[in-house]
Amino acid sequence: MLIGIDASRANKANKTGVEWYAFHLIQQLKKMTQGDGHTWILYSNELLKGGLEKLPDGWYEVRAHWPIKKGWTQIRLSYELWRRPTDVFFVPAHVLPRVIPKKTVVTIHDVGFHCFPQLYKPRDRQFHEWSTKDIAKRVSRVITVSEFSGREIASCYGIDPAKIAITHNGVDHDVYRPISDAQAIEERLRRLRVTRPFFMTVGRLEAKKNIVNLIKAFTLFKQRRGVGDPVKLVLVGNPGFGFEDIKQALASSPVREDIVQLGYVTEADKPYLLNAAEALIHPAWYEGFGIPPVEAMACGCPVLSSNAASLPEVIGKENAIFFPPSEPEAMVAAMNRIIDEPSIKQALRLGGITRASAYTWRRTAEKTLPVLTQW
Repeated sequence: MLIGIDASRANKANKTGVEWYAFHLIQQLKKMTQGDGHTWILYSNELLKGGLEKLPDGWYEVRAHWPIKKGWTQIRLSYELWRRPTDVFFVPAHVLPRVIPKKTVVTIHDVGFHCFPQLYKPRDRQFHEWSTKDIAKRVSRVITVSEFSGREIASCYGIDPAKIAITHNGVDHDVYRPISDAQAIEERLRRLRVTRPFFMTVGRLEAKKNIVNLIKAFTLFKQRRGVGDPVKLVLVGNPGFGFEDIKQALASSPVREDIVQLGYVTEADKPYLLNAAEALIHPAWYEGFGIPPVEAMACGCPVLSSNAASLPEVIGKENAIFFPPSEPEAMVAAMNRIIDEPSIKQALRLGGITRASAYTWRRTAEKTLPVLTQW
């Protein structure tokens, strides 16, 4: 069979969750398909880079150049699929081109835009609604990343559960791991201008990540611990929708000097932060999977997480301190437990490492491959 994959998101320079999913899945599929008799094509609007360009036998690159900022998927990629049809086409990131083969597979990572529309730009929400309804009408199979998301997709869009495959996300354990080199950790902290002790959160600084409530909770935590408390909060991620509210919350917090904004942090640096942090706090309103908590667990970093959506399923109920995302007081209690109860911190560290070891990109690819090749 001739199997095409939209690699445009995997080829982005500064990747976040969906882009890393596409990248790691493609890289693992390359390793697993040697001599399988299929031909694999990666489509992108730019030359493949960052390792994607290393193509084994049977894998090929199609650079479908498109000079305009918008329209690559709907126009340029559609033209390529019309001109040279594939037997199977796989989209790892939720949006279909206009022209597709009958055997098309799409990954829907979550439907938060449907369940929490107020947390998205109206234009983005409308686009996601349209694209998901389009997927429901036209695709042969859907992949999603948790049992929770599978139920949501079937319920909200009427997709037959028999057409939905569950393939959990993975973690790059060569990158996200416990680091024993204390000097290397301290060097990274100095370069990033971060001092211990600190909590951290990872993800876009946007409404759906619930950063405003996190700032409220951290402010309460610091005020109650009193003058001289050294704990800081480190925010990792670029601004997103709702950042104006986050800026206002930061400006009005009396402990704003103890809240550090790092912006985008590379994959090379993030594991060092996670190894040094007291805990990762993940207060999101909704997640289809939640990669940052699993990356933290893989590093031995305790996790404090909202109990929303897929997070208890993915993290495991014994491997984090959970709180309702609407309750800053519950977040404060979770922070206090980490600082005041070393035994809790150690238990979460050990349990998290074990739990995270089950999530590998190899396993994700092993579950994905038959969805693409067995018809």
